Amino acid sequence: MEVHRAQERGRKLPDIWTEHPEIVRDLLREAGFTCGVAPRVLPGRDPEWTCIIDGSNIAGDIYIHQLDTVPGEGTPAAWLLAVLGLLLVVVLCQAWAIIRLRRRTRGSGAKPGFQG
Repeated sequence: MEVHRAQERGRKLPDIWTEHPEIVRDLLREAGFTCGVAPRVLPGRDPEWTCIIDGSNIAGDIYIHQLDTVPGEGTPAAWLLAVLGLLLVVVLCQAWAIIRLRRRTRGSGAKPGFQG
């Protein structure tokens, strides 16, 4: 099948993430893609948002996604990961500072602990 030969040549078609999936689908139809068909590469996707092309240089399926369905986009999970990443940076900086201070006190002959 032509789809498999095109994919073997490394010409895989991408998924498209857009705020305007209807416009993208109409543009692909105008460009010669067949839209509204059952996907051939990844079964189970919504046929309404699947477009296929069988050309001599490129062949395969393109699946159109609504941009607000991007996993993690603006969700609490994304914010949680950002906060955890920031906390990790803070903890690593503190650990680095503590290690440097301990090395300085060992090198100067001072006793470890509070010198008050």
